Amino acid sequence: MISYFSLQLKKVTKHNLSIISLVILLLISFCLLYMKSTQLSGTGSLKGDAQGQIAMKKEALQADRQALKRYSPQGKSYKATEKDIKQTEKELKKDQTFVDDINHNHWKQVYETKLKREQKGKLTDLSSDEKDRHKSVILRLKYLIAHPMPYESDSAVTGIQFLLDLNENYLPVLFSLVMIFVLTYLFTGSYKNGLDISTVLPINRLQSTLTNNIVGLAVVSFIFLLLNLLVFGGAASIFGTGRSDYPYIIHHLVSDHLVPGIVPTAKLLPQATILQLLNFIFMVLFVQLAAKIFHNQLPTLLVSLLLLLGGHFITIFIIPLEKIAQWLPGTYLGALNVVSNQTAYAMDNSAINFSNGVLTLILSSILLFLLVLLIDRITTIAHRNGRLA
Repeated sequence: MISYFSLQLKKVTKHNLSIISLVILLLISFCLLYMKSTQLSGTGSLKGDAQGQIAMKKEALQADRQALKRYSPQGKSYKATEKDIKQTEKELKKDQTFVDDINHNHWKQVYETKLKREQKGKLTDLSSDEKDRHKSVILRLKYLIAHPMPYESDSAVTGIQFLLDLNENYLPVLFSLVMIFVLTYLFTGSYKNGLDISTVLPINRLQSTLTNNIVGLAVVSFIFLLLNLLVFGGAASIFGTGRSDYPYIIHHLVSDHLVPGIVPTAKLLPQATILQLLNFIFMVLFVQLAAKIFHNQLPTLLVSLLLLLGGHFITIFIIPLEKIAQWLPGTYLGALNVVSNQTAYAMDNSAINFSNGVLTLILSSILLFLLVLLIDRITTIAHRNGRLA
C-alpha cells in the first residue's frame, strides 16, 4: 500500500500539470494584486475620495472668487457668493486635515472624522441592502476608533487582507477548476482502454481506493497551502502582513433576521479551514467516482466540472433552490463566505451556516465513498465471473 501511495504521488508531483496549475494560479493571483495596488489612492479609496473632494472644492473656490469680482459689494449675489466662499474654505480645511491625518497615520482622528460624515448621510432613499452596507461601515469605523490601526478596507493588498479577498471572491471557483484537472489526471491515469491496470498490483480494491483518496486529498491540500503561502509572502513583502484583528464584516442571526456585525479576522479562520478541508474531501471523492464510472479523462473531466462547479452556481440561476441550498454541497464551495454568513445573507437563507455545511459535506462524502465502494464491488464480481477482459 505504501509503494502504491508513492507511485500515485509521484504520478502527480512529477507531471508538469501540477507545476503548470500552480504557476497559473500564482500568475492570476499576482495580477489581481497588481490591479488592486493601482486602486490604493484612486477613486473609491479613503484618501483618493478626500483628494477628489479637495480638487473639486478648489475649482469651485476659484470660480466663486472670479465671480465675486463681477458683483457689486453691496449686492445680494456678492454676499451670497462671499458666504459660499467661506463655507467652502472651511470644508476644504477639514478635508486637508483629513488627508494629513491619513498621511501621518493619525488613524483614530481619521476614523472619528469619517464616522461623523457617515452618520450625517441620509438613509431614507436607500434599499435594505444599502442600509445594511451603511450599517456595516458604521460598525467597522466604531471598532477602528476603539482599536486604531491602519485602514485596509479600500483595496485588499496587505498579506492577510489580500489572502482573504482571494479566498472570498476568486479561489473557490478558480482553484476548484484547476484541481479538477489534476484529480482527473490522477484518477484516470490507471485506466488503459477502459480497463483498470492497477488491478494487477498486489493491493486490493479497498486499499487502492483509500490510497487514491489520501493521495488526492494530500495533493489538493498541499497545492492550496503552498499557493496561499506564496501569495501571502508576495503581498506581505510589498505591502506588509496586515492585521489579523482587522474588523471583518459578517452577518449574524438576530430574531430570525441576518444583520451586519463585526468580528476580528482571525476568529473566522478555524471554521473556514475545517469547511475548506471538507470541501476538498468531497471534491476528491466526486472526481474519483466519476473516473470509476467513465474510465476516461474527457468525460470524467466534463462531468466533474459540470456538476461540481455547476452545483455551486445552480442556486444563482434557479432561485427556488435557495430554500434548500443548505443541503446542496456546492453551496459551501466558498468556505469563508459561508462562515461569515455572507452566502446566507445573499440567498436569504439563514440555514446556510458552518454547522449545516459540516453536516452536508460529511454526509455527501460518506455517500460518495459508499458509491465508490459499490462500483468497486460490482467490478470485482464482474471480473470473477469473467465478464471483463
